[in-house]
Amino acid sequence: MPDEQLDPRLSVPPLPPRHVPRPRLLTALDKAADVPLVLLAAGPGAGKTVLMSDWARHSGTQIAWLTVTPADAAPQRFWRLLWTALHSHQKPEKHRPPVTHRDEFRLIRSLLAEIPDSPLPVTLIIDDAHILNHPNVLRGLDVLIRSCPVSRLCVMLAARSDPLLPLHRYRLAGQLHELRAADLALTHCELRDLLIKHGVTLADEDIDALLTRTEGWVAGARLSAMRMENTEHPARFVSELALGEGSIGEYLVAEVLAGQPEPVRRLLTETSPFGEVTGPLAEAVTGLDGCAGLLAELARSNSFVIPLDAAWTRFRYHQLLREILRHDLQWRERSALPALLRRAAAYYQGMGDQRRALHWAAQAGDWTHAAALLGHGGLAHAFVHRDDVPGLGLDSWPPAPGDAAAGHAAESAVARSAVAAVLADAETAARELGRPDRPAAGPQASRELQLTADLTGLILGMKAGDADAVAAAAGQLGARIGAAPEPALPGLPAAVRLAQASTRFWQGQAKQASTLLHEALAEAERTGPPVVELDVLAMITLVARVQARPRHAEAATRRAMALLHRDGGLDVPPALELAEAARLMMAADLPGAARALDRAQFPDVVGADPGLAAARDVGQAAVLLASGDVARAQAVAHPAAGPELPLLRALRAAVAANAEILLGRPHTALRVLRDYRDGRFSVLAAIPHARAFLALHDVPAAQTCVRGVLSAVSAQVSRYVLTEAMLCDAHIAQLTGDTERALEMTGGAIELAEDDIVLPFAAARRSFDSLLAHHPGVAARWPSPPGSSQADVIVPAARGPADGLPDPLTEREEGVLRFLATSLSPAEIAGEMCLSVNTVKTHLAAIYRKLAVGGRKGAVVRARELELL
Repeated sequence: MPDEQLDPRLSVPPLPPRHVPRPRLLTALDKAADVPLVLLAAGPGAGKTVLMSDWARHSGTQIAWLTVTPADAAPQRFWRLLWTALHSHQKPEKHRPPVTHRDEFRLIRSLLAEIPDSPLPVTLIIDDAHILNHPNVLRGLDVLIRSCPVSRLCVMLAARSDPLLPLHRYRLAGQLHELRAADLALTHCELRDLLIKHGVTLADEDIDALLTRTEGWVAGARLSAMRMENTEHPARFVSELALGEGSIGEYLVAEVLAGQPEPVRRLLTETSPFGEVTGPLAEAVTGLDGCAGLLAELARSNSFVIPLDAAWTRFRYHQLLREILRHDLQWRERSALPALLRRAAAYYQGMGDQRRALHWAAQAGDWTHAAALLGHGGLAHAFVHRDDVPGLGLDSWPPAPGDAAAGHAAESAVARSAVAAVLADAETAARELGRPDRPAAGPQASRELQLTADLTGLILGMKAGDADAVAAAAGQLGARIGAAPEPALPGLPAAVRLAQASTRFWQGQAKQASTLLHEALAEAERTGPPVVELDVLAMITLVARVQARPRHAEAATRRAMALLHRDGGLDVPPALELAEAARLMMAADLPGAARALDRAQFPDVVGADPGLAAARDVGQAAVLLASGDVARAQAVAHPAAGPELPLLRALRAAVAANAEILLGRPHTALRVLRDYRDGRFSVLAAIPHARAFLALHDVPAAQTCVRGVLSAVSAQVSRYVLTEAMLCDAHIAQLTGDTERALEMTGGAIELAEDDIVLPFAAARRSFDSLLAHHPGVAARWPSPPGSSQADVIVPAARGPADGLPDPLTEREEGVLRFLATSLSPAEIAGEMCLSVNTVKTHLAAIYRKLAVGGRKGAVVRARELELL
């Protein structure tokens, strides 16, 4: 017979030109030498052969290489080639292996006896092992793997799909090491080195884009590099779909699609518009039977079909394959595409998946169907589940009114109004609310259509910052939901209450907001879905943080984090990050607060709270100002596009005024605050007012501003605001020579701040240098900023809020309660609050009774437990 040593099937293939070594994978193969079987399973072009060829050149073992062809799958031919491969380092022997044995164990024992006697172990590499399907060959390989001592022989298989061997047994026995497509995928550094070998230099972001597009597929990356070399602008080819000669597209068509039967090609092509494919969806779209089995088989053969779940019921296609398929569908079967998408919309509607049904109806341009879906529950579903607007296709809704088919005029009008509301900005939303001819569902319309019209009004009210419009729409929604014979969409009542609560909070009505939030939480806990419960908990946390009620905030945070841990599909709500930023800022951890603000993401979803994004801007401005970056703080604090939400407008004005004071412009600061001399938010502007007057050396005016906060009954006086006021009052007392009052107010502020409010003390530290130098006891208690910060959301130790009062304090009683933390007498409290002494005593009696305490000290302790102080 001819010299089999020269047979290319038995030779280690040469490395390709401009080869890039991959040390991490070579090391992985080195470490795998202590198991009988090493399996490299990945699709064509994944770099299996090149990796094994590179490893064979430096492995330190004797290499027996066998590249299998379809003609070699028969037992007699395969075993003869295998025997030859094992003796490739010796002169040919006169005898041949006993390939006629029917007993695989005797056959393998004979083969093992023929392995050359050498101090070096032998590595048998079989390339294209997926071709081997004859039962006798597979049984023989199984016996070889299980019988051979690792010290003599290691078998390495490379295959496009898993060979029909009992891999599960090898895994359980610790006899198998695997490298899959994900392991073989190129890393950023490997792709960069490959491009450099081809003389191509790309920016890091372009390399990342190419890596994402190719998913690390070696052949795709190499073909891309070859296409880019010697071009003036190589980055232009990163996102280009190449279909020419020698291109990625040509490779995919030849290696993946050309060998597939017509039903499989049709399945792949007609389902290519969908990012996720299931058997039932494929059957509904293509009309083919057995699609689930075809998809599973394609996934098993590594034909660029990737399973998304352990049960192999959901699949996706490799990005480049999907591009090729979609290109083929769009240019060769363009007229068939809308029908395929309409079938997908009908399928998802039948499955009760409103979001996907609406999306594919919009993609098909079937606006009559899309309007029906949106009007009959689609908007409510999107509102509850926070569906993204671009993902629904609402932003592509045609502006012309000609999309209404006969008999569908009401659906079309309500749907068009809903889309306009979802896409509206604050100004447009306010204008729409004022339109007398705004489309509404008539009395003869279905309940779902009427509910959609009411929900449209609520969304417009949220975007316009119109609390009355939100309340009116919420009332109508509540009446319709309550009168309906069937249950409402799970989560809709909770989502509506959350919208009401958020709007009330941004109006400065924190107590009303808290009541609505707890109603929403109870409803969400009862009916779900988790996304609504999480959003409610996040908003409860934010409201509690802004009010400086840490124990309430901590309790809600713990529940939110537990929900995030339990449901891995949920994202951290922006309100939770804003709450964490508020906590860190109060604690004077400014870098940590900045990171939390940066983490807050505001996707374009139906029913998004416009106040959250505006609150982040205010928070960023406050952090910059506290960090000393006044210029940037002013730029960020400048009013942005959006609804004029009163609470945020007042906070923005306070930041802007403080910036003007730091720049030495107190008169400008007073002009900034001119709308807040009185009214609901005057207490939020009182301390900036006082600082401006102090800069102008008008101590009496500053004192009036501070005393206004200390004696206020406004709900806006949080523990943080009161701490700032007490420190400012102590500073004024120093200026007027009243050391006793300065010490009293300073001590009260320290007690009030507990462990969580630090920033006012850090900002005012220099103003109290003299006082602290003469009173080391106060200096020792002075809160200090943290030495370090943490970037992630911190869940504090379990310490839940105390139960609420059965008989709540009135606003006037809360005002008197604040002074109990100081040493002021009832007469002095009466003077501060402009009340009679008898009135103050009456309030004190009511406070003691409601708090169930016997005196002043007990009232302060109990009030702090309840976070009333």
